[in-house]
Amino acid sequence: MMHLISAFLLAIASNVDNFAVGIAYGVKKLKIGFATNLFIAVVSAIGTFLSISVGGDINHYLSVGNANLLGSLVLVAVGVWSIRETLKYERKLARKKACVRQEVRYLVAAGSKEMISNISCDDLDDNFSRESSEEFLQEFSYEKYLEKPEKADLDRSGYIDVRESVALAFGLTLNNLGSGLGGGISNLNVIITTLLVFALSLLGMPGGYFLGNRFTTKVSGFWAGIISGVLVIITGVYEYFIFP
Repeated sequence: MMHLISAFLLAIASNVDNFAVGIAYGVKKLKIGFATNLFIAVVSAIGTFLSISVGGDINHYLSVGNANLLGSLVLVAVGVWSIRETLKYERKLARKKACVRQEVRYLVAAGSKEMISNISCDDLDDNFSRESSEEFLQEFSYEKYLEKPEKADLDRSGYIDVRESVALAFGLTLNNLGSGLGGGISNLNVIITTLLVFALSLLGMPGGYFLGNRFTTKVSGFWAGIISGVLVIITGVYEYFIFP
């Protein structure tokens, strides 16, 4: 029963991002079909199953106490890392927006409005240049779909099909592998946790879409990352004190 609570907390943390993305799509009126939602849920479930299974294998080589401590530490570390990366991403966005505003003021003052709409801080500030590996990972980052959901709609049809959701599905899954590993080391039941992640993923994105479509209430990547990280930290602390 106690591990079930941990599994449920972990499943919620894994799907906060799905919920936020669903809201972003709802605000933009970009429809998500059942097949697309099912595909994302399946990919998330597979990622959860594999990461928890690996964590479970590690658990077999440790004593109960050491496994509990290591699993809890991994979960807390993943939660802290998630919050840190979220804050880092928000600072980067703030700097890029400030850079754009500064360049717009410069162009206006110079009497030129040409190409203002195409200004990018990546072109203006070398601090935002990335290595090729980081650019590759960025392609599988869900944050860009939170800020600009229309990027997923490659054919501009107003409908996100399975092909267009591949990068998003893997981005959401990669973001949760660390917490799954920690959960496996802490001896969470792989089947129950996987099923919970799958079920909440199926519900999370349509639920978010409904709210975004009806109330145009957007959840920023900042709050999605913070809430998810806090929930993972709570899971780690809970596991350590409940299963000493």
